[in-house]
Amino acid sequence: MKTILSIAALLASTSCLAQVIYDKPVSATIKSGSIEYFIQGKAGATPSGNAKCEDGLYFSDHFIAVFDGATDKSGKSYDGKKGGRVAEEMIEGVFKALPPDANKEEVLVRINLAYQDFYRAHPDMDFVKNPLWRPTATLIWYSFARNELVAIGDSKARIDGKPYNNKAKLVDVLNSDLRVKVIEQLKLSEADVARNDLGRYYILPLLERQSEFQNNPKAPKALQYWAIDGFPIPPEEVAVWHFDKTPKLIELSSDGYETYPQGHDVKSYEAAFASFLKEDPQRVKSPSTKGLQEGNVSFDDRSVLIYQGK
Repeated sequence: MKTILSIAALLASTSCLAQVIYDKPVSATIKSGSIEYFIQGKAGATPSGNAKCEDGLYFSDHFIAVFDGATDKSGKSYDGKKGGRVAEEMIEGVFKALPPDANKEEVLVRINLAYQDFYRAHPDMDFVKNPLWRPTATLIWYSFARNELVAIGDSKARIDGKPYNNKAKLVDVLNSDLRVKVIEQLKLSEADVARNDLGRYYILPLLERQSEFQNNPKAPKALQYWAIDGFPIPPEEVAVWHFDKTPKLIELSSDGYETYPQGHDVKSYEAAFASFLKEDPQRVKSPSTKGLQEGNVSFDDRSVLIYQGK
């Protein structure tokens, strides 16, 4: 792992993320402690890979957040950007403008307003009837003013050593298991899957169809799931955890990191990731809807943001 790059001097005047730096561990400071983060697109350390990376993160004296744009399954793009990247950029823009004590309701209202501006800019597309077209993301954040952790979707947290938001959604479990079943039945090698993942090809219609269950209270309860896409989420479906005081250690990560490492720093996350990738590059032993494609360095974009209190 390359030496940690300090950007504290760049952040001293604002105490917030100025611009995401990809492919290197980065350290910084905020008023209440220190920050370390790492983010990399699945294509690796290339300018084009970074431009397509759909993971994002944000930190300031008031909030820390990780957000993960969903892989596009519609074939749509917007000014050359896939929906996941559009979602990532919208969420980051909202966090940069948030009041310091914004509650979860205000955060979500502001995100949805940004989405509505985007949807109005594309009047030729019916995002209500075609949820597959919606730029979609997961989001997890911690508010220092309110001492609460909020999560929508499957980005996760570990706080003072305790995991949060680890539950997988049923549609992912079903589709992941089916993909693996196809790979096993066809007796495909890791190289076969890397070149042409017939398991994912087989489940793609289901991945497209599952958007009907996204933010849809009328869908069968077991198949419902909730995500950031500009449409309402019932308050009871927003996962929230309250804390009596600010934790000493907060780790937020996207699902590009499958497991929590023993350590609590970027080096530990990357070591655990490398071990996991070597052991199961095609996500067969630990089923997923996608594996490592030929030419990529990972099965997914990945990001981790670690806060250490003073």
